[in-house]
Amino acid sequence: MVGMYDVQKHFGALHVLKNINLRVPAGQVLVVLGPSGSGKSTLCRAINRLEPIDEGRIEIQGTVLPSEGKALAGLRADVGMVFQSFNLFAHKTILENVTLGPIKVRRMNKADAEKKAINLLERVGIASQKDKLPAQLSGGQQQRVAIARALAMQPKVMLFDEPTSALDPEMVNEVLDVMTSLAQEGMTMICVTHEMGFARKAADRVVFMDAGEIVEDATPEEFFTRAQSPRARDFLSKILTH
Repeated sequence: MVGMYDVQKHFGALHVLKNINLRVPAGQVLVVLGPSGSGKSTLCRAINRLEPIDEGRIEIQGTVLPSEGKALAGLRADVGMVFQSFNLFAHKTILENVTLGPIKVRRMNKADAEKKAINLLERVGIASQKDKLPAQLSGGQQQRVAIARALAMQPKVMLFDEPTSALDPEMVNEVLDVMTSLAQEGMTMICVTHEMGFARKAADRVVFMDAGEIVEDATPEEFFTRAQSPRARDFLSKILTH
């Protein structure tokens, strides 16, 4: 579903993605872990060209991701993205936020788009809030709207870039519950997160990054109980003791 081949990315003198080779088959839930500054978010953002890469290639379903133009927009429509900050349109209602993409990009008629949006809002547990503006919702509710908005485009893969890190602790689980149910339904997902419980429960595979490189690639069971690299063991010892 997603392939990254010899991907390199620099920010000036900083080499933030080094020789990234990663293949994610359809239906797999991949969780990307690592310390701050390890390149996790850059990797996630490179997959739909929010961050251009310097070398290598990225493929979605065997098609190389173009650098610009209509072909890029078409491929991007197949890749849903949920950010740390919810990125909802503040002046539009929840329903309008979710229907905008299908109407504008997928050319769906308004009635069909609204019907689909309400179904998705029910699925994430906030259909009753559909006529409110984003500012009237809690952070957890807004992030669930962002997930519904991404799903409304019927993406082939979902990218989550630290979707719970801006939330109050009591709101984290309501977002993780939605993500877990998506995982159980077979959605291809790449999740950058600090939520170790989610990684253990929902992931099929864990990738650990450090200093721009993929250091480990394992099942959750292997990673959490038998991490191979000293860097990963050090990371886990700091996180899992709290």
